[in-house]
Amino acid sequence: MSNIFVQIASYREYELIPTIEDCLKQADKPENLTFGICNQYHEDDDWNLDDYREDKRFTIQDIPWNESKGLCWARSEIQKMWKGETYTLQIDSHHRFEEGWDTQLIEMLKELQEKGFEKPILSSYAGMYDPKENKKLNVEPFRMVGKKFTPSGTILFYPEYIHNYKELTEPLPARFVSGHFFFTLGQHCEEYKYDPNLYFAGDEISLSIRSWTLGYDLFHPHKLLVWHEYTREGRVKHWDDFVNKNQEKIEKRWHEMDKISKKRLRKMLREEDNDSDVTGYDLGTVRTHEEYEKYAGIDFKNRILHPNTIKGIEPPTTDLPTSEWSKEEPKEQEYHVDWSDRWKDIKEGAGCVCKFDFIMFAFESEDGEVLHREDIHDKDITNGIRQKKGFKFESKKDAEKIVIWAHHVDGSWKNKVEIKL
Repeated sequence: MSNIFVQIASYREYELIPTIEDCLKQADKPENLTFGICNQYHEDDDWNLDDYREDKRFTIQDIPWNESKGLCWARSEIQKMWKGETYTLQIDSHHRFEEGWDTQLIEMLKELQEKGFEKPILSSYAGMYDPKENKKLNVEPFRMVGKKFTPSGTILFYPEYIHNYKELTEPLPARFVSGHFFFTLGQHCEEYKYDPNLYFAGDEISLSIRSWTLGYDLFHPHKLLVWHEYTREGRVKHWDDFVNKNQEKIEKRWHEMDKISKKRLRKMLREEDNDSDVTGYDLGTVRTHEEYEKYAGIDFKNRILHPNTIKGIEPPTTDLPTSEWSKEEPKEQEYHVDWSDRWKDIKEGAGCVCKFDFIMFAFESEDGEVLHREDIHDKDITNGIRQKKGFKFESKKDAEKIVIWAHHVDGSWKNKVEIKL
């Protein structure tokens, strides 16, 4: 029997219940799922997990909100609930699933093992869904792309579509692991010990480099099986509660935990040598720090990324001396786009405006590189009511044109429109 241990860290999250329900409903074998849940709750929350407390598949740890110590602490608590299940799936508490997600992930993992990858991890940024309408918003899978270092030493990641996913028959090599969606062998719960002193930022680069140096190989799924709610609009986040107004109820404010966390992260990443003790939460010994830098195209000490890493080109990174990597900082780009005179082309190309799912706006450089992409689900735009919009993003290159492309509800793209900038 191949059981899957589902790890869910939840902070005052009413989407937790629909997430559990959909996870079970869409699984081919829900009887083979077990759940480890760290439920960080507030007495004012108007929902509970009582329906699952007598279910032997569930292990639930209830933590009063003010005793929580952050995301990675909660995930370290969940790892202790692993009981030897064959596989593990880590997600957040706001997700939706494809029918048969469990069977398909297991099949992908086994196929990679048959090709010689002993310990594969399937991970990426999940698709997007709208909890208000319980609607999945995209069908194209994402890859994770590192764009730049932050001043504190973490890396900013962005999702980018895998446009040729329909032509693919197997997962793609990856550099990074997403904290809100990864699937791998259950033994990862023992081999990769979550550092409970990491707060939030830095979770994903820690997962990436530590898992890789532990001997895990990283892959992006070639099909979309899991969706995630990215905005958490209207919901309380951990850093909303751990502030001055609640100082008498908490041990540390969020920014105090975050400062300690990032200092530990910089020590583990070899960005700096400080007095943090990361024993037990350091790199693995199967591969080295330097080997990961070469594979992923990252220079941690100088905080620069290889051009292929920024572009999302598949690893391993092509041989290029670090001295030739661009240290030029991206600059802020701002564009105000008026497509009112092209609306007729977009509308007629899609056949019927009411069947738009979303409209893609992609800024391209002179050499055809996509510098920035936004998929707009705003009904005022997709219905043609609002035909002007401002865009802001960071890029080392200037945009030469914008591509506007309507996505139809039947999954097809209709009538690409290009506007010179």
